[in-house]
Amino acid sequence: MKLLATTNGGLEAIAAAEVRDLVGCEASVHHRGVVEFDADVEDVYALHYRSRTLHRLMAVVAEGTVTELEDVYALTARSPIAERLPETDFGVVGTRHGSHDFTSVDVAERVGQATIDAYRDATGTRLPVDLDDPTVRLEAYLYDDRFTLAVDLTGDSLHKRPHRICEHDAPVRATLACSMLRIAEWTPDDRLVDPMAGSATIPIEAALAARRAIPRPDLDPAFEVLPGYDGDRFRGCREEHTERSPTLDIEAREKRKRWRNCARVNRGAAGVENGFDVVSADAREASIDADCVVSNLPFGIRTGTDLRELYGAFVDRLREGDVGRLVALTTKPELLPLEPTDRYDIPYGRLDATIVVWKP
Repeated sequence: MKLLATTNGGLEAIAAAEVRDLVGCEASVHHRGVVEFDADVEDVYALHYRSRTLHRLMAVVAEGTVTELEDVYALTARSPIAERLPETDFGVVGTRHGSHDFTSVDVAERVGQATIDAYRDATGTRLPVDLDDPTVRLEAYLYDDRFTLAVDLTGDSLHKRPHRICEHDAPVRATLACSMLRIAEWTPDDRLVDPMAGSATIPIEAALAARRAIPRPDLDPAFEVLPGYDGDRFRGCREEHTERSPTLDIEAREKRKRWRNCARVNRGAAGVENGFDVVSADAREASIDADCVVSNLPFGIRTGTDLRELYGAFVDRLREGDVGRLVALTTKPELLPLEPTDRYDIPYGRLDATIVVWKP
């Protein structure tokens, strides 16, 4: 079957590489923030408890070319939608990009009506609609003239982490942290330093990845109700998953006591108390020796931080030290006095951000 998977925009290639590594499927870009690939049900289960860069998975039920709004209705009505949905409430989210004389809301409405009509024609039952908290959600994408309709398999997003108890003022998303670690080509044998660790999202995700720990052990997808899926089978696969206990060399540095305490709380909640050290250090002054330096740099918003001085002093410490590679997230890459060897431009909420890669 064809699947869609959402991820952080601009990092589709990183997500595709993880899909290939975990289940052997070759993924390509469907549109920004979404990859597509062919997989089976067992792959769906595995990705739900092993993926660290994906947000949600969806099973495609209809695809085609759209020239007018009624084409959306027709494509949905002709699809095997009645075979793919349970007899329960559903909702539709429409996403539209391009030049059209109708809106995303219009797309969602036509998909919803076609779903109701097709299901009633096939089964005699009228499906109830719940736009706020549906049991099953349909995602309708229209990019220019390409229409894709998919059933959400995940529910609550995979990017959420139950161990994030103490939240930093400007936390990096866990899936973004994991993508940065993959960009850095970090392995459990490498020494990893986050010189501006905040609440330690990056070190925690590294320690969890090294252990092969399940990122969302609390996740309960709707496999109990979706036709073709088995909730017991999913939970059985997850329970059979084995972790490991590697020896790690990871350091979370943070100059503010408040965030060091926060990092320790989250480290304990994640069950990686022995996974890394939390130390007091100022990135402008502390020397750095590491195979990988991975960090979410301060953006300077509402902090009054002099980013030019901070970034400059930080890069001086990098050049003076013994550093294999740097991967840093920032909204001001021009303030880093170094020539990147690679970069990824990504949306970060309402901001434009960049992941800078530098190898001395």
